[in-house]
Amino acid sequence: MSRPNQPPPSQVTQEQAEQQLNQLVGEIRLLESYYNEIVSRIQAASQGLAEARSAVQSIDALAQNPNGEFLLPIGGGLFLPASNLESKKLILSVGADVAIEKDFDSAKTFLLAREKELETALVSLEKQRREIGSRLDAGRNLLEKVTSQS
Repeated sequence: MSRPNQPPPSQVTQEQAEQQLNQLVGEIRLLESYYNEIVSRIQAASQGLAEARSAVQSIDALAQNPNGEFLLPIGGGLFLPASNLESKKLILSVGADVAIEKDFDSAKTFLLAREKELETALVSLEKQRREIGSRLDAGRNLLEKVTSQS
């Protein structure tokens, strides 16, 4: 006795295969998006780390030779020539549009702590990038296998 409302078994299998294929494609797209977001975060953290390291080097140079000549970046690729910087204080941005005055040692300590935080964040982000990359590769390989069987 045949059931008139049910499709033949081959159609159900094909529909299921299409549904699984669509789900796999969706998962791959989601993983690609997440992977790209992680890469962007890695780039931002790397840039922040480079800036912190540069600032620490600048503080060291200024502390060693406060009477030297300096070029102070003022934005837009412009530098302000300065010499004989006798100030022992710096204005340090701590985020959320808040800046505080610090002496050289305190500013350096703050920046070194920021470096450590950024290094830790980079390690974590790299781990996430590798894990997502691995899952993405596995999904792509499965997709290639499924589509080559069709």
